[in-house]
Amino acid sequence: MKIIKNIIKIALLILVILIIVGVVAVTLYANKAVKWGIETAGTSALKVPVGLGKANLSILGGSLGLQNLTIENPADYKNRQFLSLKNASFKVKTSSLLSDIIEIPEIKIADVNVVVEQKGLSNNIKEILNNISSGEKQPAETEKAKAEGGKKLHINNLEITGVVVKVKLLPVPGKADTIPLPLPPIRMKDLGNDGTMTTGKLVSKIIVAISQGIAESGAGILPDDILNPLKDSLKGLEQLSGKLLDAGKGLGGELKDTGKGATEKVKDLGDSLKGIIKPKEE
Repeated sequence: MKIIKNIIKIALLILVILIIVGVVAVTLYANKAVKWGIETAGTSALKVPVGLGKANLSILGGSLGLQNLTIENPADYKNRQFLSLKNASFKVKTSSLLSDIIEIPEIKIADVNVVVEQKGLSNNIKEILNNISSGEKQPAETEKAKAEGGKKLHINNLEITGVVVKVKLLPVPGKADTIPLPLPPIRMKDLGNDGTMTTGKLVSKIIVAISQGIAESGAGILPDDILNPLKDSLKGLEQLSGKLLDAGKGLGGELKDTGKGATEKVKDLGDSLKGIIKPKEE
């Protein structure tokens, strides 16, 4: 009897070790998958390089943290980066990882720095918005492309705080060439309720919402040669994708858009991550 008890204890210990090893392996893989997916989908949507310093996914805890995300400028701008953010945290409904739509109750993005740089009659934010617009104009995807495009996202609440914008103007003797422009918090609700929200579209929507905030907060502060091209680009996006700009209206208030074993289950969750953020051509 004692031998049997010892065998059971050893078997349970081995099972616990396997589960721990499985969770660690899945987490390591998932962090790399999240980083790769965000960088690839963001770059595809914005047509400029998107980088991510670190991703921390806790499958069992239902959370995802992102650190040091950067969006570079189009070519020929003095500043390398258009946008950088220090931290973003996601709450994820773990049970939805195995479904077609990933349920995300909350996203919080904090400490965002944006540099708007003027170049001749254009500026970097206008060029990036035009890149988003050109992506929206692409022909409808085939059923095969839809099937391979990765899982969709549904976000209940998204909050962006601590956005600081620096607008760099063309140098004029005797005048300041940089204007600081803090933005009020941006809040969006019920994103992806139509089942079409991808990682790339989410990145684009956030950029558009921040751009709309710049256009509204910069009224009477920024020169017309910055504001007018920005407003024109935003109007073009509004015509293309209706609800895309709902999140940017009324800044300052709330903005609306808006029977397996443990080891097998962990493995299934890890496998499902392959499709969570798989980028697609949009």
